[in-house]
Amino acid sequence: MKAVRYARHGGPEVLELMEQPMPVPGPGEVLVEMRAVSANPVDGKLRAGALGAVAGGVDLPAGTGRDGAGIVRGLGAGVDPALLGRMVCLLAPRGQATWAEAVTVPAADLALVPDGVSPAVAAALPLAGICAWRALVDVAGLRPGQRVLIQAGAGGVGHLAVQLAHHLGAEVIATASAANRDFVLSLGADRVVAYDQADFAAELSGLDVVYDLVGGAVHLASATVLRPGGLLVYLNAAPFDAGALRGDIRHALVQIAPDPVAMAGMLELVARGAIRSELTRLPFADFARAQQLSDAGHSRGKIVLELPDPETRP
Repeated sequence: MKAVRYARHGGPEVLELMEQPMPVPGPGEVLVEMRAVSANPVDGKLRAGALGAVAGGVDLPAGTGRDGAGIVRGLGAGVDPALLGRMVCLLAPRGQATWAEAVTVPAADLALVPDGVSPAVAAALPLAGICAWRALVDVAGLRPGQRVLIQAGAGGVGHLAVQLAHHLGAEVIATASAANRDFVLSLGADRVVAYDQADFAAELSGLDVVYDLVGGAVHLASATVLRPGGLLVYLNAAPFDAGALRGDIRHALVQIAPDPVAMAGMLELVARGAIRSELTRLPFADFARAQQLSDAGHSRGKIVLELPDPETRP
């Protein structure tokens, strides 16, 4: 089979399509024939060597990609035979690359893809969907009527978080570029503050929850718009000084790991039409272009690479 790998750190140009042995599922694992994979910002940071000890180090050569969707084609010992032939989406364990024609993953980490949801749409949901679900449902426990700010509302995680917050009944405010204002409003945001035209910290106050997807100076400014007792929830992003945060607010880091409950929840909302994935779709051969676009950080929604059916592959 073929897989995207890199032998040295650098830009997207270091990525190569290499021949690899077909993986064999072990006990409790399945072999998934991948039909679509998504690009996530962390992929480029790992490829560039920018995370260092934070990511636990990366042994080279290494693969890339963390999530995707495909069809179960092989079963390890102890796996339910009913999974064979089913379309699933997955967030692979840390260190397990998914930009490949086939991968093995624990069966317990999979979510079944509902009928009517395409592999490309399903592939866009695992990492970004888990980030949105865990932050707003599991950590924030977002309730109807609460006021929430989603930073970077047009991005891969942000555009899902805006829709999820709207579905949960919150009053949703988001930051985005002026060019993406109408797009984010169409997702269900009640208000968009264009970061290239205005300072959100000067315009907002008294919020119940802020979901920060940027970090650094934006993280510190996000704390200033919360009410006393409000919650700042965030992912690992640009560094910040936690000691500089206000003492009268709460803050929580979202821990990201394979989560079939969160994936199933997001898939169900997509199948019902309550959430949509905004996709930039590319053929698998354009893997370097996908990470180039992801590294730039200005794409709407998610970037997805689609793999052809094995019977049509050269």
